[in-house]
Amino acid sequence: MRRGWCPTVFAPMPSGDGLLVRVKPPLGRLLAVQARALAAAAARDGNGVLELTGRANLQIRGLTAASAERFARAMVGAGLASPDPAAERRRTVAVAPLADAASLDVAASLEDALTQDDALAALPAKFGFAVALSGIAADVRLYPSGEFWAVWPDGAGIAAATRAPVRAALGLAHAFLAVAPGAARMHDADADALFAAAGLRPALPAPLPLRPRIIGQLPGGFGVGLPFGAVDAATLDRLAACGTLHVTPWRAFLVAAATAVPPDPALILDPADPRRALTACPGRPACAAAAADVRADALALARRFPGRALHLSGCAKGCADPRPAPLTLVAGADGYALVRNGTAADPPVARGLSLGQIAAMIAA
Repeated sequence: MRRGWCPTVFAPMPSGDGLLVRVKPPLGRLLAVQARALAAAAARDGNGVLELTGRANLQIRGLTAASAERFARAMVGAGLASPDPAAERRRTVAVAPLADAASLDVAASLEDALTQDDALAALPAKFGFAVALSGIAADVRLYPSGEFWAVWPDGAGIAAATRAPVRAALGLAHAFLAVAPGAARMHDADADALFAAAGLRPALPAPLPLRPRIIGQLPGGFGVGLPFGAVDAATLDRLAACGTLHVTPWRAFLVAAATAVPPDPALILDPADPRRALTACPGRPACAAAAADVRADALALARRFPGRALHLSGCAKGCADPRPAPLTLVAGADGYALVRNGTAADPPVARGLSLGQIAAMIAA
């Protein structure tokens, strides 16, 4: 059980198919030349599979100790990682794929400030920030609100209104270290104590989480979905020819300024594609903790029940989606456990199910 680990290009994480590293594109953008460099390095140094994460990062799998070092050098050379491992660890800013210029400026200033603030090295590995982006995991959120910015800690339903969002966000991060030493995430700390320690006064309701439409033609480009959030290096290289790629936390790229993308069975170009309803972790053999090839099983069920929302998890950790789902299937040594309206860690209503039994239950 590897809880709390947050890999970077300099700190690989062991997995079932070798080492796993994480690339954090600055401001969530991949220029065409950077996307090609990333694809080439993933094919050369890993197993050629890249996965989008819920924080708009990319994970590369199948590396070795030697190839991971080569991959890290390539990412620094491509401008996709800081040359300072400590600064790279703290560079945890997610920004909306369709962010305006003001939001991009705030995100860039925040990212730069984080890499220079050595005191924030004490933050937990998964601690992160979100700019102009709701509905994803983040410890400190910054959202434009007219002439002000709403800035609030995760777990608080109220936000501070400020004209200095970067300073306010850093203040909340320092306050977290002061008032909640040893806490794992921002929502574990008392919100009133955080605001007080940061010298902020909450005055606005926090914006509601939203998940925008991201597949197909959009005002800023063309949204391209990835089955299970995964793409192979060759497909990424082809996609790079379409233009700059904005990385999203919703298993999709936004191809900036594009009006169309050439058909490709490895991509989701239609909002009605039934694969969009499937959520599954890498499963076996990629993950040593997984008890089944859950992605293959998810596709088998989708062929029988196209469009049915399903979450398949290789174990009870539920890495692909920690949120409750209408139907979650958790692989085990004796088959699948079925959880209704819960997470992979919740008590199941049935255990030891085969795919045939699951299909019969869904049909009923």
